Amino acid sequence: MGNNNKKKSSGGIGLAGTLTIIFIILKLTEVITWSWLWVLSPLWISAALVFLFLLFVGIVLLAAAIGIINEGSKAVSGFKKYFDD
Repeated sequence: MGNNNKKKSSGGIGLAGTLTIIFIILKLTEVITWSWLWVLSPLWISAALVFLFLLFVGIVLLAAAIGIINEGSKAVSGFKKYFDD
């Protein structure tokens, strides 16, 4: 019988979550006097970066789909190669 020792791990809390928890603790213990907007900034800044990345990918895919990008361009040939495999 094969020994299936697969380790499962979650992504964890991440940098933004860790910074947010640290900032909240510092705010509640009155070590920092920032507004709550800046205390929670790691969350909204990371969300904004993800949104901008997805927006960029969506625009590139839309441009490739409607033919704005030339058929011979590297972007279109890369998408074709990826989906043809």
